Amino acid sequence: MSFKEVIGHHQLKKNLLATINNNKVSHAQLFCGPEGSGHFAMAIAYVKYLLCSEPKENDCCDSCASCIKMNQLSHPDVHFSFPIHLSKTNKVEKSDDSLIEFREMCLKSPYIGLSSWNEQQGNPNKQGIIAVKEGEAIIKKLGLKSFEGGYKVLIMWLPELMNNEAANKLLKIIEEPPKKTLFILVSDTKEGILDTILSRTQCINFNGLSDEVIADELKKNSAIATEKAVHIAQLSEGNFHKALSLIDNENKDQIFLSMFIDWMRLCYTRNISATIDWVDDIASSGREQQKAFLIFTLEMFRQAIIGHYSSNTLTILTSDQEKFLNKFSPFINHLNIIGLNDTINKAYYHLERNANPKVLLLDVSLKFYALLKKQ
Repeated sequence: MSFKEVIGHHQLKKNLLATINNNKVSHAQLFCGPEGSGHFAMAIAYVKYLLCSEPKENDCCDSCASCIKMNQLSHPDVHFSFPIHLSKTNKVEKSDDSLIEFREMCLKSPYIGLSSWNEQQGNPNKQGIIAVKEGEAIIKKLGLKSFEGGYKVLIMWLPELMNNEAANKLLKIIEEPPKKTLFILVSDTKEGILDTILSRTQCINFNGLSDEVIADELKKNSAIATEKAVHIAQLSEGNFHKALSLIDNENKDQIFLSMFIDWMRLCYTRNISATIDWVDDIASSGREQQKAFLIFTLEMFRQAIIGHYSSNTLTILTSDQEKFLNKFSPFINHLNIIGLNDTINKAYYHLERNANPKVLLLDVSLKFYALLKKQ
């Protein structure tokens, strides 16, 4: 990942380049922005340029030994710290114990998300943590001499998930680091970071990406039609990780359609026993699949209301989706569409924050019981 590959943020790129070219690199920096905004990708590009042995004016050379190592995220002077699922059974106590899996995720795309990482670790419903043994490992690694004589770098993803013991371990080294040591903390929500850590960093704020930037990138690298790219960009809400996930989940649409049809029929008939069984079934799937299904549901509501009021002239549907929505769209109207959308959006919000999927989806279903009867 080089500067030219980072999506958008042109002014931030210029500012970061200037800090290196003018020898004004702050030893502790916080790249803060919403998930999928590109802050982690920018951190990789920044470090790659900093360590490049033959840098160009506006980017790394991408061909020196250092750049080649960074392309594989295997530079010996660049260390990664990230939240993990602690496990004595599997001997997972610090980031290095899950580094192979984390590197694979980042190499697939540097636009990474916590839910995807939790799912890759084997439990989408478990929250990861940066714990005290991680703090001890960081101090030990950064206390060693640089392998290649330049900077030693720590890139910490999601420092807001660092517990107090680990944060207190790192306070001194962040405030008074060894010579040519760089900390880059990449945060989705800086409000969760301890004030004592926050006050020791220089904050660089990232905004979510615009729909235009995301759509252009999807058209360029995913080979999808313009109208579809624009629609996915709108659904992604500035989050490129979410946009990529929506594309990856397209092959699940047939499964989702069957689930959606069953759900709507159960909610319309108010079959509480069968609804509970349906909720139990979907709750047993991964959190990422549950989130993708809610996005699919939101899209079905959107297509239904468009079809209801414009005779399907604006919809982009598969034949199976169209057949069902032709029958279903009369039940989606101006009396319930706002309530249906709000219910799904709130459910998605709470699901991202580790709400119990059984309780959440049953509550959504009960609300749909009433909403679908509004004619």
